[in-house]
Amino acid sequence: MRIGRGFDDLNYYFCDACRYCFSAEKLPDRCPDCGAVAHDDKKAVRPASKTEIEELLKIQKEDKENIK
Repeated sequence: MRIGRGFDDLNYYFCDACRYCFSAEKLPDRCPDCGAVAHDDKKAVRPASKTEIEELLKIQKEDKENIK
């Protein structure tokens, strides 16, 4: 899923191997966190669902608020 931010559009991806959700310009061939390429006979990294993106953004917001 793509979240529009002007010229800084971000794509969100999810690793089914380690459950890492992250943003990147394009789909990577492996997870940047655990390095998995495949999981359960499928590619480990896939576009994140709306729910996964919302959870990531919620956690990032909470983290930012806790830093203040």
